[in-house]
Amino acid sequence: MSSLIETAHWIACARAAESLRDDRLFHDPLAVEFVRRTEPDLYARLRSEPSSRYDVLAVRTRFFDDCLLRAVTTGPARQVVVLAAGMDGRAFRLPWPPGVTLYEVDLPAAVEEKAAFLSRTSLTTDRCRRIAVGADLTDDWPSALVDAGFRSDLRTAWLVEGVLYYLTEPQVNTVVDRVTALSAAGSACFLEHVNTDLYRAPWMQEWLRTMRDEGRPWLSGVADPETWLGGRGWHAVVREPGELAEAAGRLVPRTPPRATPGAARTWLISADLADPAPSG
Repeated sequence: MSSLIETAHWIACARAAESLRDDRLFHDPLAVEFVRRTEPDLYARLRSEPSSRYDVLAVRTRFFDDCLLRAVTTGPARQVVVLAAGMDGRAFRLPWPPGVTLYEVDLPAAVEEKAAFLSRTSLTTDRCRRIAVGADLTDDWPSALVDAGFRSDLRTAWLVEGVLYYLTEPQVNTVVDRVTALSAAGSACFLEHVNTDLYRAPWMQEWLRTMRDEGRPWLSGVADPETWLGGRGWHAVVREPGELAEAAGRLVPRTPPRATPGAARTWLISADLADPAPSG
């Protein structure tokens, strides 16, 4: 099994853990059903012992939930694209307004596995049209997306969550360049990435080593996301998990001010494309 597919399973477990808490930030029935069917012992434990192990991921999930819903309810976007979707359940759980088409792009094996899983459940997408697209983010995924019905002349809300640090810096830049080229003016893009200092922080070395040993190495970061995206025509607002109201009372690290060197940071980025996307 691909290490990235295993990562998607872990994220589903984390979202199930949050969903089973009394003070949950969201409820993800797909994740809960996935864990109930595939990890019954974990499911039983989570029902009786709420876990704070996944607080950062829960805060991240809620942040991007809110971003996507704002993009399609207060803005004109009616196309949503989730890259590296894995077992993402937003198509099934968010209150999408009428007329939204949601594309989920992931490795063909991941798309097939999710389809097989969904066929054994009663989960339905009542408020959006969900289209799964099997494609590798390091290959020609834009062609597969367009072939599935995506229209680059329509404003789009993009979500790139939990995947960029598994790609090399050139691969990350290619993904963002392709998103930009596919985006009509007024589109929105929501991304998660990490900073480059994270890779030098002593307290991160054990985690990074564990990820390498498990076949899921973290490979890239970006020091200045506003400038990085600004050069591509995006106006970016960058937050960190500890700054968000949802982090109150949760085990989420509070980082020092941005000017402080050496801190390990997770960027939660909300960006708008004000000008027409560059061609080519």
